[in-house]
Amino acid sequence: MKSVPGGRPLGLFAINLDRSPDRWRQMEQGFGALPWPLHRVVGVDARKDPQAVLAVRGSALEFPPDAVGWNAHRNRLFMLTEEACLAGHVMAWRQFLASDFELALVLEDDAEPQPGFARVVEDLLALGFDADIVKLEGIFRPGGRKALPVAALGAHRLVRSLRPCSGAAAYIVTRKAAERLLARIGKACIPADDFLWAPSWHGLRIVDLSPWPVMQSGAESVIATAKAQKRARRRAPFGRGLAVALRRARERFSLLWAAADGRPHALLNATVAQWAPDVYNLGNRTAADAEDRRSSNG
Repeated sequence: MKSVPGGRPLGLFAINLDRSPDRWRQMEQGFGALPWPLHRVVGVDARKDPQAVLAVRGSALEFPPDAVGWNAHRNRLFMLTEEACLAGHVMAWRQFLASDFELALVLEDDAEPQPGFARVVEDLLALGFDADIVKLEGIFRPGGRKALPVAALGAHRLVRSLRPCSGAAAYIVTRKAAERLLARIGKACIPADDFLWAPSWHGLRIVDLSPWPVMQSGAESVIATAKAQKRARRRAPFGRGLAVALRRARERFSLLWAAADGRPHALLNATVAQWAPDVYNLGNRTAADAEDRRSSNG
């Protein structure tokens, strides 16, 4: 981590739409009493002001009325609602860089801290971490996923995931990372989480906290677009499916290479990392409920 002269350690930047004051109240209840200040990032609303959404990155609707272009990560359309979600993260990175914080915890407004959240973040800050982004949350899946151990952190572990889960509701970024993310996103049509967890797009070092100290609340998405809509009305150009498959293969190779620090034999040390907290695995969220939420979010 690079220190900022006179900077403060950590600020919380939560993305929230004006039409969701109930969600902001939940964020204040969950994160407002912590040792680190909570800042609201006023999101842009695809439903009420599409032009404000497009203005964040200078984008345009390639396929009116609701598609910005072709999704760079998946063989389907990239919707205005997905652009709005990505724009919220872009604005959070900009707001962070305009502050004097050394680190930012970026939150979406359905993030829900789990028991022990404050303690594990305090331990993380005290330990420090050799990474640019720390992933604190992901879409629920039963069991765990392969990862390379990095460091012990009380009841948690820092790991490098070999198969990252979706979700961008909570993550810590350094100033260097925020600058790089802004420089690399350009006008690429890619969902925020697909962009964040693919090192081939930005070249940043990523670690996960296992298990995650933040989970999504399960509240209904206010920006969801069904997968069917993303594939409707327009056939993908010839050869696009192959191009996407090749890009995904490159992303996968880059992720494994980065996780292993360019030492393929390190993959032999992979272990299974627990992702969801025990309380989730015991039934607070069923796998079926989580899959339904993931499907509704496309």
